[in-house]
Amino acid sequence: MAVTHRLRSRLLAVLITCVMMLSTLGGLAYVVSGAIRSMAFSADQMDDARALSAARGALAALKKQLSATIRDNAYWDDAYESLQKSDAQAWATENWGATTADYPLYDTAIVMNADGKPLIAYHKGIALGDAETERFFFGNLSGVVTAARNVDFADDNLPVAFVKTRDGLALVGAAAVQPSVHAAFDIKTAKVLLFSKQMTSDVVAELANTFSIEGLVLSSGAGDRAMLHADALDIYGREIAKVTWPPMHPGTVSYDRVRPALITAALVLLTLLGAVAVSGLVVFRGLRNSERIATHKAGHDALTGLWNRAGCLEQLDEKLTSVVREPCITLHLLDLDGFKPVNDAWGHPVGDKLIKAVAARLSANLPPTTTVARLGGDEFAIIGGSETDDPSMPLCQRILQALSTPFVIDGRTIEIGGSLGWAEADADVSDSTELLRRADLALYEAKSLGRGMAVFYESALDDEAFRHAELEQELRLGLAASEINVVFQPLIEASTQKVSGVEALARWTSPTRGPVSPDVFIRVAEKAGLIDQLGLQVLRTALRASFSWPDIGVAVNVSPLQLRNPYFSRKVKEALEECRFDPARLTIEVTEGVFISNPEQAKRAFDALRDIGVKIALDDFGCGYASIGTLREFGFDSMKVDRSLVLGLDKDHNGGAILQATVALANALNLPVTAEGIETEDQATAVRLFGCERLQGYLYSKPVDAAEITRKYFTPDLARVG
Repeated sequence: MAVTHRLRSRLLAVLITCVMMLSTLGGLAYVVSGAIRSMAFSADQMDDARALSAARGALAALKKQLSATIRDNAYWDDAYESLQKSDAQAWATENWGATTADYPLYDTAIVMNADGKPLIAYHKGIALGDAETERFFFGNLSGVVTAARNVDFADDNLPVAFVKTRDGLALVGAAAVQPSVHAAFDIKTAKVLLFSKQMTSDVVAELANTFSIEGLVLSSGAGDRAMLHADALDIYGREIAKVTWPPMHPGTVSYDRVRPALITAALVLLTLLGAVAVSGLVVFRGLRNSERIATHKAGHDALTGLWNRAGCLEQLDEKLTSVVREPCITLHLLDLDGFKPVNDAWGHPVGDKLIKAVAARLSANLPPTTTVARLGGDEFAIIGGSETDDPSMPLCQRILQALSTPFVIDGRTIEIGGSLGWAEADADVSDSTELLRRADLALYEAKSLGRGMAVFYESALDDEAFRHAELEQELRLGLAASEINVVFQPLIEASTQKVSGVEALARWTSPTRGPVSPDVFIRVAEKAGLIDQLGLQVLRTALRASFSWPDIGVAVNVSPLQLRNPYFSRKVKEALEECRFDPARLTIEVTEGVFISNPEQAKRAFDALRDIGVKIALDDFGCGYASIGTLREFGFDSMKVDRSLVLGLDKDHNGGAILQATVALANALNLPVTAEGIETEDQATAVRLFGCERLQGYLYSKPVDAAEITRKYFTPDLARVG
């Protein structure tokens, strides 16, 4: 029975599918048929519109022709002068009246005097009296004459309109006879020339032939509603007649011709597509599965199978907009500490395996009610709620604890940690974007505090972000206004106690904040993408200031971000050429962060700088991870030991040995060594004995402006060591 039931269910499903497909095909056939009928109807309408436009164009052309004829005869100096003479009637008869007998452009000519009486009136060569003229036109000429006396010579719109006459409909036009220039001319009392053309059947037939309007006739009555028509208007814009013609309906005619073939084609199509319906069902199922897979991929991370950023935000929005909202919804952002060195040391395949292991560890060790997502790179998100709260171990601690056990990847034991920032959805949070922003602020704060830190979002973080944004904007304005100043600290030759170089240091005094520490505004510039602009501004200022200091070098500090710019060396070269500064006098000082983050990129940048003759110095050696191998690999031109090693001379009994060993290492590699942070004579004596070639510190001079450097070291009477 169960098998039979399943078979019946399958047969019923197939039947329903077939019926639906046939219904769809039937609907499609109906739509196609309707579309063809619509095309036929549209073709009929287009032809009607064409014919109507042609008919109106024909009437307009007839009016334009008569208007041009009147203009040529009325705006005529000889005509005006002749009509002022005693033989005006004879002249008008000879030039206009006699021509009505066989002239194709008009068959009636009338010249009206100022008193409204005709000077002459001729119709088809026969003179008409005053009363006969009035009867012939049924008294309809006064409006045309009045309009003619209101039309200036420069106006192209002469009054031309249809009127009813004794012989049927006629087209009449008028214009005041006037000269081109005449001081005594008054259009209100001028004689008016009228031409009229009867709309005979021959005229209408000629219009029909010229404008391709089959069956065009003149009609004065209401006419047949099935006929198309164009109105003939009098001087007042009233319809007094119309030209009519039968519609051709080419679309309907064509549709009627092909209709049997369309019906046959539709039947054949339905028969053929009936078989396609089954195949369509299979395709539909395949597409539905593909759509399900695509939907899953759109919301999930391909590497870990966790929700991705889009899926995470969607899940978070569902929780935030749920009718029954949880009382405590949290979003934790986790950024792995030490992940990049794993990629650099063992390659991306190992890094990918580590990411998958972290994802599995989080999913296994966190409560099942949490939602774990990978936002990208080594950043994860964890959505929690009230059911995940555990006073004995909050969710943030559980996340960090999950990472505390080392990972074993391909036989390698890898220890990593994480920085964590999280936020809780309160009444002010209505969408996932705001909650993500808050958690991201907390994560940024956690990363700034060091590794393995967890920070909860508080409103003070927004205040700090706002202050940072304000400072960034002030720095942008300061760079635009060239507010960045450069001071110089001299480098003293240990053997001669004379200045052998200077280090350029950036300084900024904000108009609203006062002096801002370089550690602060340089970090802001790096984060805001302003470091290239800041660095080049400092470089140009230093080069211009030290151009007049002969035979000494100038050292300029460079951010690691500047060296990532592939055009950095080109910008340096342009600055040197612009300031006409010898490249051999310039030293670029870099910290070990440059080559730790991207050694290959650092090598390319160093090579490009050396190609233009610039020296490279390693700054702050002894405070980080730089090794002998690093010094050999990158081939620095000089090295500066960190001031902490100099201060260690006074604070640590092993400080002297450490500094001496560091200097000896540099000497073995033939690297000139500069000791910075010299504040006492004892320190200066010690570093000289250890082999440091140049000294720098407050013992000799604080950082001062260029004018003070010039006064102190390059004025002959004052040249001395400070």
